[in-house]
Amino acid sequence: MNSATPETLDRLLQGAGLRRDSQLAELLGVSPQAVSQARRKGRIPDGWVLKVAEKFGLSTDWIFFGREPRQGGVSVGGPEKAAVLENGKEDEAARERRSRGESFFSEVGTGQDAIGLVMVPLVAARLAAGKGSLETDGDVLSYFSFRQDWLCRKGNPDTMVLMKVCGDSMEPDIRHGDMVLVDQSKREIYGHAIYAMGINEEIYIKQVETLPGGRLVLRSRNPEYSPISVDLHGDLADSVRVIGRVIWCCREI
Repeated sequence: MNSATPETLDRLLQGAGLRRDSQLAELLGVSPQAVSQARRKGRIPDGWVLKVAEKFGLSTDWIFFGREPRQGGVSVGGPEKAAVLENGKEDEAARERRSRGESFFSEVGTGQDAIGLVMVPLVAARLAAGKGSLETDGDVLSYFSFRQDWLCRKGNPDTMVLMKVCGDSMEPDIRHGDMVLVDQSKREIYGHAIYAMGINEEIYIKQVETLPGGRLVLRSRNPEYSPISVDLHGDLADSVRVIGRVIWCCREI
């Protein structure tokens, strides 16, 4: 997230051809309150700038500072700090720039057209690895850029969200604080795959299996946690839902 002046938000509106903050909120997929708060505090999430720059072919130098030319896309070495991930990993140059506190956007403009980037939202909801999480807010906190071809091989980019994990029930594979990529279009259950699951008002991350007799078992990778068994013909049947399949995981070190 970068510091900004009210003029920065005004340039986001201008570049997108919009007139009101509420229209910008709708474009970004955030609440109007989030845009109002950003304007009041003078701090704008990096993903907002990248999303508008990518969609309308704008220069981020113009968005942030009003520097001409207005068109041009994201440039390396600017104030942005969102990662471009290829095959789930930063390249060596990106890691080196991050270690020096520099930007690690890949260069876009003509490069972006060739690479094909997709912005995936990180939502406020947190998946519980342990006791169920009641943090189910769908508000977008930020965006991360992934290669479109990589996402398409994994599933449907239009239905993907990033979520943080809290708890240790999926260790050692998925740890507390990890971020997972969930494809909400993948709801068919395959044995031993990992899913984001909802039970009543709580959400979990679990390995899911189906058993004969219409039973569903939600297993943890950590042996200290007991499986959760659900009879799909019983009282809990209507309260259990598959949010989506977990297709990728990353962690900060």
